[in-house]
Amino acid sequence: MTTQLTLLVSRFGFAGALLASALVLPACGGEPVDVEDFEGEVAEAEQATGPTGGNNLPPFAIDSDPLKRSVTDTYGITSTTNPDPLPLCKNGTVTATGCTLKPEWESWMAADGTNRAPMMKGIAKCSVSTSFTITTNDGTQTFPGQWDLYPSWKTNRLTGEDKRERMSSCLLSLLNGNNQELALCIVGPGGAPFNTPCSDPLLSIREGGFYGNLFATNPTAYVAGPDTADPVDSGRACFATQGNYCCAENDTNCNHRIVLTGAILGSPDQNFANKRCNAPLVDAGGGLWYCPSFFSTREPNRSYTNVFTTFVPPAE
Repeated sequence: MTTQLTLLVSRFGFAGALLASALVLPACGGEPVDVEDFEGEVAEAEQATGPTGGNNLPPFAIDSDPLKRSVTDTYGITSTTNPDPLPLCKNGTVTATGCTLKPEWESWMAADGTNRAPMMKGIAKCSVSTSFTITTNDGTQTFPGQWDLYPSWKTNRLTGEDKRERMSSCLLSLLNGNNQELALCIVGPGGAPFNTPCSDPLLSIREGGFYGNLFATNPTAYVAGPDTADPVDSGRACFATQGNYCCAENDTNCNHRIVLTGAILGSPDQNFANKRCNAPLVDAGGGLWYCPSFFSTREPNRSYTNVFTTFVPPAE
């Protein structure tokens, strides 16, 4: 499979967020956006290289903790003794082009369609290829793939905390407060297809880092970046015209799930103390240096190594 991982995300990105610093919103401000803004797929765009797709994971869906262990336990997707989520596809329905969603996942989604339908779209995009579509039993909802990162999840459990964390990082990279479009590539540690270069040379600006574990007993969701700017004033995953969906790292009273941590690198004369990459950068090839390990001050002595760093085109 190609190792180019490209999608469409909000144009209100890390790379251009400083242009909007005059519009900075309170750390816990903003009202949830209307879910109707996210019901339709963003139209696929023609790209010269690599697979493309839509980014339509609204931040408010993360706030609802749809993949929290106690939630998935309730629907038999996980259990008190097994944290590995069930396969996505119903037994005996998998073909070369698609499958029917497993009943436990369909029951989970039906219980909160506002938040869990967008999450299922994200799960499909982060696990199966563009040629594969997951469909509800009645055929009324379809979830096309995009990245083919964990195709084995079709018929097997998503086994191990490393996979759950990497899936969480992928889902967080889909965040899109404004439901607008921007080409994006993600790379990170873990071997192919995760750590190889973007084939589109225009995707060259390191944008942000995404990490956490949405499947945990107490889910975590972190965004780091950009490289040097004060992250309180930027972040396409956190800001939208309707408000700010992220919590400041030191604001433990904020009721949003996504935490805006610090810069990827920082600089000694500006914000070196805000650096949240705690390992040497790795060259994926083509001069794309990514961070293989992030941390947050919310979890002392904890490093996340199943992470993704995003790359975007230069600002126009």
